[in-house]
Amino acid sequence: MPTSHSSARPVSGLVSALCSPTVAVVAALALRIFLFLLTHRGGDTVYPKLVTVGQEAGNIGWALASGHGFSNLFVGLEQPTAWLAPVYPALLAAGMKLFGMNPLAGLFFGQIVNCAFSACTCWPIFAVGRKLFGSRIGLASAWLWVFLPTAVLFPLEWIWDQSLSAFLLTLLLCVTLYLPEISSPLHWSGYGLLWAFTLYTNPTLGILLPVFLGWLAMRRAKNAAPWKRLVPRAALFALLPLLPWTARNYAQLDGFVVVKSNFGLELWLGNNPEVKLICTPWRHPGGSFPQKIHLIMSGEVNYMSEKQQLALHYIASHPGIFVRNCFDRFRDTWTAFYDVQTDPWVQALHASRAYVTFTTAFSLITLAGLALVLRARPVGSSLLIAAMLLVPVPYYITHSALRYRHPIDPVMCLLAVYGVAWAYGSVAASFSKDPSRA
Repeated sequence: MPTSHSSARPVSGLVSALCSPTVAVVAALALRIFLFLLTHRGGDTVYPKLVTVGQEAGNIGWALASGHGFSNLFVGLEQPTAWLAPVYPALLAAGMKLFGMNPLAGLFFGQIVNCAFSACTCWPIFAVGRKLFGSRIGLASAWLWVFLPTAVLFPLEWIWDQSLSAFLLTLLLCVTLYLPEISSPLHWSGYGLLWAFTLYTNPTLGILLPVFLGWLAMRRAKNAAPWKRLVPRAALFALLPLLPWTARNYAQLDGFVVVKSNFGLELWLGNNPEVKLICTPWRHPGGSFPQKIHLIMSGEVNYMSEKQQLALHYIASHPGIFVRNCFDRFRDTWTAFYDVQTDPWVQALHASRAYVTFTTAFSLITLAGLALVLRARPVGSSLLIAAMLLVPVPYYITHSALRYRHPIDPVMCLLAVYGVAWAYGSVAASFSKDPSRA
């Protein structure tokens, strides 16, 4: 008997440890750092097999760290820019300064902070899951995120904001779910500032701002709690901080740009006569010398405005082709059928078939979970549904990539786990009612 008790203690201790979201965070970070070390061990740092992508963010970060301001988007384009949102390049600049302007150290810094953001996303995933579906669903969703291939791959492959964006969107979901119970103006102001920071990181996520604020207003009104001052306060603190950057853009670019300037180009890349599937990346100024010259001669704001007008004219004159291209981008968002052809790491790892199979299966399981959530309608589920439906929309009309979808991957983890748990519970219940099946 003593032996059995002593052997049971380590098992129960292990189970208790695995039930902590903090352990999931540590495991996620350890896995990502291990793969970070593995990909760089003995590799060619000049021409690596697994190429890290993120030229624009890295160039702007280098210019900031060098004292040249938010500029130098491409080599040979040494002028102020608003092509990217400012938070992530500023973060890279801090890393470059910290490591003495060593380009390789700056790259490593970008990958490591991406890994940290990705790992920390386990905390808000757990909190959202616990609030909506219970602790078990929240914990299982956090552990799914630990091993989710895209959550492991993208922090290392892309020196970009997708890991930070996923963390911020999940954090916003978490705070939004708990905020209806709070009446402190200070907390609502902080909520607005969190939105402002998110918009400075990835303005596409701003598509959810009116939805989240509307949900908060309805929840407060339903509970007979005051909201007519708190919700506008949050909106004010979300939007007012954007004014300094807008003023900077107007002064340096001679045009009205709130956060980012590049929508016109992205719309044109996916909607022009040369598009055969998804978009025309070879027409991007980063890889097309004629387009780069045109950008330099026109100026950033005029260039983007011209491209937007060309795209809108093409869409208006070819509505059928536009609908077909949008469907292709919709399909790519949820199956990666095109993204797999352009992703350098997937190609280098010879994992194309596995990548598409996993992406499609994950999307289908998530869709099943979404349908079940629609039927059950737990409080706050509309926020998950809005994120799933709205965040990818700008990429359906411009051009798609799996990393653009990545901010809602934590939501997909929650819905997928909920769907699997519901199916398991239904099967278990049917067996308990009919013991002869066992």
